[in-house]
Amino acid sequence: MSLPPPPERAALARLLADLQAAVEDLLLTGLAAASEATRQTLFVSFEAASRMRLLRLGFTLRVATEELGRFARNDPSFSRRRFAFFLSRAWMLSHGLQRALAREDEEHWRQLTRQPGSRAVASLDLVSLGVAKRVVPGAFAAFEFRLRTLRAVEGLGAGAPVVWSVVFPLKPDVELAAEACLHLPQPQGFKPNVWLPGKAVRVTGATLTEDGRLNLSRESRVESLDERVADWEPLLAFDPRRALERLVAHQPGPFDLEIELHEELALRDFKVGKPEVVEREHQLRFPVATPEGEYVVVTGTGGEDAPLREALGGWTRTQKRPLFGVLHYEMCRFVFQPLTFFAADGPVAVQLKDAAFDAASLVKALKFT
Repeated sequence: MSLPPPPERAALARLLADLQAAVEDLLLTGLAAASEATRQTLFVSFEAASRMRLLRLGFTLRVATEELGRFARNDPSFSRRRFAFFLSRAWMLSHGLQRALAREDEEHWRQLTRQPGSRAVASLDLVSLGVAKRVVPGAFAAFEFRLRTLRAVEGLGAGAPVVWSVVFPLKPDVELAAEACLHLPQPQGFKPNVWLPGKAVRVTGATLTEDGRLNLSRESRVESLDERVADWEPLLAFDPRRALERLVAHQPGPFDLEIELHEELALRDFKVGKPEVVEREHQLRFPVATPEGEYVVVTGTGGEDAPLREALGGWTRTQKRPLFGVLHYEMCRFVFQPLTFFAADGPVAVQLKDAAFDAASLVKALKFT
């Protein structure tokens, strides 16, 4: 990612300076004394970084904001370790970006933003394999959709992985099932529920990054296709040798997270054991046994992870149908995030719950900026 154009640099420099001041204020005064203005600065910085496509800084601020919100609500799932890590990471990133901006250091800026190049794609036919959900009540609901190309196009082969994500800011003190946000029309005129597992869409006028992330502009168009996948197996194929090559070649840096090096795969002939309770982190760790080895599925103990916990609890006997998800490596363990169970009657999004809602409640819960 190149340095921003000169007209945008003054505003970006002010944003980075305000962010540094907010972080230092938190570190000096402590969480208990954190002002509403400080919390708001962090959240505004997160939104601005996302708009400017500073994805690494935006993600870091998003997690720090999550933890700060949990602390403010006296949520027992608040993690001091997680909050300190991401807050410190945000401070280092903001200082590094500010220095690169002041020195017009293109290489340093590119290293810190780690934003891959992108290219325009005239048209893409895609089918959804799964969706991940992340929710912080009163702050935001985020969804990440894992897709596959249905046909080869513009140098991209059939079955190539593509990712599209969306974030919905939420108002404090308003309760609403996060899944309701998927029914909210986007600027391009579609609703995100067209990306639910098993559904096919055609996207025109978009851009695709080198690492397969799909970016939409206001001119982009997304339309549903009346097309069903009869055989999912080719789209769920996984090559462990390629994964090992990526793992061996990976050179971690001080800003890398475990999840940034990940693989998409499907588990088969699996069964789930009794979870380990990690009270310190307010987590449950479910062992998942397969013929190839053991994986770990980590869930929270709150309401948003209830659908996934319920699904895991029902798989205590060996399941022959595929379970699709994302794998990363953490503390010498294979940590698996389940997204979709391919049941006999079709794919099921295991992180989502069925919840009734009305349009008025949805509009009331959303925070428009």
